[in-house]
Amino acid sequence: MDSRRQGSAKDYVVQELIHDIINIKLKPGEKLCEPALCERFGVSRTPFREAELELAQRKLIVVRPKIGTFVSFIDKELVEEVRHLRSVLEAELAVMACSMLTKKDIDRLWENVAVWEMYMQRGDYEKILQLDQSFHAMVYEMCGRTYWHELVESISPHFDRTTVLSFQCRPTDSILSDHKNLVEAIEKKDTGLAGQVARQHMERYSENIDTIYEQFSEYFAK
Repeated sequence: MDSRRQGSAKDYVVQELIHDIINIKLKPGEKLCEPALCERFGVSRTPFREAELELAQRKLIVVRPKIGTFVSFIDKELVEEVRHLRSVLEAELAVMACSMLTKKDIDRLWENVAVWEMYMQRGDYEKILQLDQSFHAMVYEMCGRTYWHELVESISPHFDRTTVLSFQCRPTDSILSDHKNLVEAIEKKDTGLAGQVARQHMERYSENIDTIYEQFSEYFAK
């Protein structure tokens, strides 16, 4: 939390609410209790309401006048759009990485994979998600595509919620294997394989969506 205490009070509240929405600490459909959250974050009502406005624009919450503010339900069509966009961008990034990444860069990716494996054994899903996000962020950064990453980050919470739910109902081994296979392909400079692995990785949602919906149907928009 301390690392998110940078910038304005509004930005801090946005980051904290997104964190809780992604990790299902604030559940889809749940009503936000403004006084309790303001007290928890140590902010006044003004930055909190500014944060609500931004999250409403990003479709993460829904403001119902005179009724309250609620966490948005998961929109499967919107999640699929995010998945498709990331699939296109990250397959291209994987190809670029084969010629751009240094040995030091590749070592950083392997370190991420090793730590991921440790937390997977502990069943720490929140930490696994952080490592997954960090892995992808590093590839964007190493390929000099930070603006691409900013664009993806602005919409990824919709997709990330389903990732967290998939961790709870499906093993994470296949996702970790994808990361290992991607780093290996990049290390070998095999552009064809790297692009293929990146696309396959983003197909995991399509493979898991039926299981996720079956177990958490109440979290999805009807």
